[in-house]
Formats: sequence, structure tokens, C-alpha cells
Amino acid sequence: MRAILVLATLLAGCASLPPSTPIDGPASLAGMWRGRMSGPLGNAPVILTIQDDGSYHGILYVEPTYKEVGGAIIVIRPTQARYDGTNGNGRVTLHEEGNRRVLRFVNDGGGGGAQLTPAQ
Repeated sequence: MRAILVLATLLAGCASLPPSTPIDGPASLAGMWRGRMSGPLGNAPVILTIQDDGSYHGILYVEPTYKEVGGAIIVIRPTQARYDGTNGNGRVTLHEEGNRRVLRFVNDGGGGGAQLTPAQ
């Protein structure tokens, strides 16, 4: 029963985003992004700055302190991008619907990731 509940929750989360949008290269993701990052200790707000070369750095607010995070995004082909950073490694996907862009980091093996939108 527990496995069914977990699977239903995961499918509901995936269903809320439109299909993945191709990523032309790391420069197409450059800029400041904000959202939430999750991991074994819970989830917290994060702000990331992605550079044209795919390197990124940011600040994760884990109450009552801040933690620096960083890494790099590599675009293997437009439909396949990966990240390697201080909080693990995994897939990167971009979703676009209208004017809304959502960047997702999905940890290999589960157990966390991040969902970000461009900072205004």
C-alpha cells in the first residue's frame, strides 16, 4: 500500500509539469534562478546563478544558517542534460508553458533535487 501511495505521489508531481523542453546549451539557462532544493535533511529555499558555461553557484537557506552550493550543468544533447554539484548529481530538465520556465534538478537514485524558476 505504501509503495502505491509513493508512486501515485510521484506521478502527480510529474503530471503537473508540461513535457520537457530541449536545452540548446548551458548558455540558454544562464541567469539567476530561485526555488526550493530538497535532500535527506528536508527542503529549503535556494537561489542559484548559472553562468554561460554551465557552472553555477548559490545559497541554500537551511534555517538558521546559509549553505553555499555549486556545481556545473553539462548539456550532452538538447534532450539530455546533467548536473554535478555539492548536493549530488543527476538529470536537468527544462519545462516551458507560456511565459513560465521551470528548471528541475533530479538526483540520481532519488532522494532530492530542486525546482527553480527565473528570479524576477
